[in-house]
Amino acid sequence: MPVSADFRDFVLDQLSNMQFDQRSMFGGVGLFQDGLMFAIIPRSDTLFFKTDEVTVGDYESLGARPFTFERNGVQRTMGGYYEVPAELLEDPDELVKWAERAVAVASRAKVAGTPKRRKVR
Repeated sequence: MPVSADFRDFVLDQLSNMQFDQRSMFGGVGLFQDGLMFAIIPRSDTLFFKTDEVTVGDYESLGARPFTFERNGVQRTMGGYYEVPAELLEDPDELVKWAERAVAVASRAKVAGTPKRRKVR
């Protein structure tokens, strides 16, 4: 089942003070600024922001969990994306600040040239 329109619209409304694009992805929605994905709303109707070693502690201190999904019966973690705590979703100004930090993370990752995953044979 794809992400619900109500939740997607709620998140987009809460982030309406930002400029970004949205793209449908695997039944969910990816949020992009300047071509860099900084957030994902998967089928679970949960918002996840991109994190790195600079920001992940802030999410963990609020009890946030990493983005996980199942593939071929195996639970996997999509590195670098953490759940946005509910209290932030309810505060548009604070949510935009955290979103802008996620954009900065995406930018740092691009500059660092995050290596592409190698296929295992």
